[in-house]
Amino acid sequence: MKRKSVALIVLAILLGMFIMAGQSHAQQVKWKGQSCFPLNNPLGKLTIALWKEYVEKMSGGRLAIQLHDAGEVVPPTKIYDAVKDGLLDFGLNTPAWQKGKYPAGDLYYTLPGGVLEFNDLIIWLYGGGGKELAQEMYKDELIVLPLGLTPPEEVWSKKPIKTLADIKGMKLRAAGLSMELWEKLGASVVLLPGGEVIPALQRGLIDGAEFLEASADYTLGLHEVCKYRFGPPVHMSNNIFQLMIKTKSWKELPADLKVIVESAAMAATFDGYTKWWIQTIEFDKKIRDYGIVTTKLSPKDQARTRELTMQILDEKSKQDPFFAKVWKSQREFIQRYKPYYDLTKFD
Repeated sequence: MKRKSVALIVLAILLGMFIMAGQSHAQQVKWKGQSCFPLNNPLGKLTIALWKEYVEKMSGGRLAIQLHDAGEVVPPTKIYDAVKDGLLDFGLNTPAWQKGKYPAGDLYYTLPGGVLEFNDLIIWLYGGGGKELAQEMYKDELIVLPLGLTPPEEVWSKKPIKTLADIKGMKLRAAGLSMELWEKLGASVVLLPGGEVIPALQRGLIDGAEFLEASADYTLGLHEVCKYRFGPPVHMSNNIFQLMIKTKSWKELPADLKVIVESAAMAATFDGYTKWWIQTIEFDKKIRDYGIVTTKLSPKDQARTRELTMQILDEKSKQDPFFAKVWKSQREFIQRYKPYYDLTKFD
């Protein structure tokens, strides 16, 4: 009788543990975060907003995402600090905002002058150790995942730019390594959030801007204040943005939800990229129909931007050991990757 009673008690305990485990498994986790870009712009809509949608669908609502628009909680440039300090569970960030603290963040774009192009960047990032180096850069301060990829970009100006010589003396909005490149070409540069670019152009504080690609640039209104644009971009031709996650929030997340967060980030990045390209094509036509004068740099000028970029990379590698480490990883990857890539591509 005693054995039967003990068995029933054990069974009741096990059943209770099973029920509690099931309830714990189904318990909803709530995360609060913010985009560094407006959610009505492709920058926010086709990156972090898409990620939110995928996470909630893939988790069946177990991970609820409260996503704030740019500037609602903190300024766009303060996402890193807000996530690191625990004010937000997550945020969409661009490495450009931490240029002073983490110079190697500039290497997480396609590099100016075509030194690191789209295929190179993506394969290195996901398969060649780039993602792991990004996490090493931020250490335990926060978790960082790639999220959001832009189509190739363009440069806007209030005056015609037909050659690199035309850039001398201009004041430009820039970001990343291109800030140093523009300076080597004789321009003065300033880093501004997207919302400040148009007012700065209207007030004559800057003469031109590199921002993004046709759809984001049109949505921002660059075609209304600049008469000219040119390509290929002197700066990076593609952007990779970052999903930053508070370390404590990440550690508390069940293993299956961690996989969902990571998978949703990759899915949103590539799905958003294809959607973005379609928009870029449509908005490029709108820009041309609007009457914007579009020009392209000569092969000689393009080669010059590549030459100057290599100089900048060497200079910055001497200044920052981790920058040197990331650039070494990229350079060695390109050396391994290029022979077969060049063999299989059409000239």
